[in-house]
Amino acid sequence: MLKTVLLLLLFIHPHAQAQELSHEGFDNPALYGGSMLTYTLWTTPANLGEPLNIIISNQSHPRVLEETMTEGGLYNYLEAAAFGAQCFGLHMGDKQQSNLGDGNKNQTQRSILRYQYFHNHFLGTCLESIYGGNHIRVFKQETTGAYFLSSSAEMDSSMNHKLGMNAYDAGRDLFVGNATNIAIKGHLNTNTSFIGETSKRGWRYRTKVEYVDDLVPANRTKWNHYTGVQAVGGEVSDGLVAVLTVQVTKDEPGLLGDPVWSALGM
Repeated sequence: MLKTVLLLLLFIHPHAQAQELSHEGFDNPALYGGSMLTYTLWTTPANLGEPLNIIISNQSHPRVLEETMTEGGLYNYLEAAAFGAQCFGLHMGDKQQSNLGDGNKNQTQRSILRYQYFHNHFLGTCLESIYGGNHIRVFKQETTGAYFLSSSAEMDSSMNHKLGMNAYDAGRDLFVGNATNIAIKGHLNTNTSFIGETSKRGWRYRTKVEYVDDLVPANRTKWNHYTGVQAVGGEVSDGLVAVLTVQVTKDEPGLLGDPVWSALGM
């Protein structure tokens, strides 16, 4: 009898559940008072958020987890995936916050990056501002060092950059495709994984991608723009989060060298 009671207590104990639902490389914010949705001001109805649908695991190379453009750091990796600073540094749209369960409550995004058309870091994001495309918001979980990204695909400027059909999944998959040089197609599930490479400024990144479910809130009516991204008879999202583990090595110098490619905006 006593053994049965102890087993029942262990099963319902919240810490035991947290251990069962934990993931290597990051902490699930919801287990520590946080959320896998951002906090967005001025939504209708109020208090809607956008899914944190990409995680860069702390199992990645320490160099990639450094918030720097130099020495192969995080922002060099993100630019290797064709995401850079906004057009001429001009910020468009409201900043968002997130509570990643690390004790810091709501923290403002570290940055917002937009897709660089043609991998051109001079005008690429300006073209995204005009023609639409993909953008990511970057947040850091201080307790683990993992980065949580909110990615979505938006329409062009004539549509005021509204999110289109399937915008959250499309934004996630476009980022993953750019980070791996693999076209992401078809139905994804937790058995789906990809490994691919990209490079920038003399650093080569090898990214392993795995998909995790049961992280983002199942109640899609709490998601910002949920009525606009849902196709008739379809879903707001498949609910999957792409977990990236990134390794980096020093790349062999190219024929023209990094300075020349940089001057060309590549």
